Amino acid sequence: MSNEEKQQIDETSVTPWNLAIYYRRIFPSHIYCKWLAYGEPASSLQFAQREFSFTLENDVYRRYLSFSNHMEFEKELIKMSPEKIDIGAVYSAKPKDHKMLSTTQFYPIERELVFDIDMTDYDDVRFCCRGADICSTCWTLMRFAMQIIDRVLHEDFGFEHRLWIYSGRRGVHCWVCDQTARELQSSTRQTIVEYITILATGKESSKRVTLYSPLHPSLQRAREIILTEFDGYACLKQDFLGDDQRIERFIRLVPDDSRQTLREIFSQLTTSAERWAAFKQHTDAMINSVTSTTKFRKAAYTTLIDEIMFEYCYPRLDANVTKGMNHLLKSPFSIHPKTGRVSIPIHLDSLGYFDPCKEGSVPKLNELCQQVEQLPKQNQQNDDGFNEKISTKQKDYNQTSLKPFIDIFARFVQQSQTSKQNETLAKSDLNTMLSGEI
Repeated sequence: MSNEEKQQIDETSVTPWNLAIYYRRIFPSHIYCKWLAYGEPASSLQFAQREFSFTLENDVYRRYLSFSNHMEFEKELIKMSPEKIDIGAVYSAKPKDHKMLSTTQFYPIERELVFDIDMTDYDDVRFCCRGADICSTCWTLMRFAMQIIDRVLHEDFGFEHRLWIYSGRRGVHCWVCDQTARELQSSTRQTIVEYITILATGKESSKRVTLYSPLHPSLQRAREIILTEFDGYACLKQDFLGDDQRIERFIRLVPDDSRQTLREIFSQLTTSAERWAAFKQHTDAMINSVTSTTKFRKAAYTTLIDEIMFEYCYPRLDANVTKGMNHLLKSPFSIHPKTGRVSIPIHLDSLGYFDPCKEGSVPKLNELCQQVEQLPKQNQQNDDGFNEKISTKQKDYNQTSLKPFIDIFARFVQQSQTSKQNETLAKSDLNTMLSGEI
């Protein structure tokens, strides 16, 4: 083993030994299975026909896994100790039997409406990091994305049960768990993605955002969210007009008749804040100028400031993850094999504040294992790992730094189930009333 490999293991401690401890004593399998059963028994088809995939040591990938109930899931989880867990759709039959079935017998029938936001999709507009690297500065983009998309899902589509998850490295996922969301067809999922998306595909250097006045209410809300931090984020933290290359990228976003003027103005200033202020002043002047004789020319400037803010800060989605019913997504409480971080839930009230780059904000596998190994002997699990009482397992994870995040998850699951029970009761009352009328 090379020194570099040893250093990576020391930093992440994603080893078979630590994974075995994690799944045996910490992973909240009981609440987890309760979540995916959606108010049905753990042995119901809702859970038993759900696809899972495990990534094992040495990148061994096992897809189309399925489990009859909570105990079978937990037993295999402990036995296989996957480095990563992915969740797929609920199928028309058990995924483990898929090889014996035709495409007319085996197909996805239900799946959460999911969104995957990856920091690498912002590489053309962030200057602090690239690729898989993130920092508190560029994480602002993820905060914008979570707040904007969450409000769209709730206020525009009426979805109540939205579970936000930090991926463990460079992005976030959203699981919309309302029954109406889970039953959506791919075409409708695609429509929702298109509703949220405003960045046109094309070259990174070209203008990709076109807005119209007045802004749609959804975009107006997004503007308010971005506006609260844009000057401090773009000008001070990212220094987005700090050199010639960044200026030229910016200049390509403005109308042709202002490009040379702005180059001259910017050359006389030194900071991004000064250049951004001068740009806004120039844009206002163009809108109000008596020489702007055509409506078309005025329109090009009316929404220009907002278009640029959206270009640099508006959410960027992987549409294929959302629209594809058979697409898998990394599971909550999975471990990221590169960082050793746990994929943790983010409280809805914390979307604008959560920052995984802050020390201690995200539990790591090695830290959790150390915490449970220090617990009194009576809290340790039995050797077989899956016959222990749930109360014992709760004592283990309740005494680790993962507890606050399991609490968020447990409350989410409880609220989802309460909502389902209320819906079932309401339908029952309605049917009773209709029967009485008949």
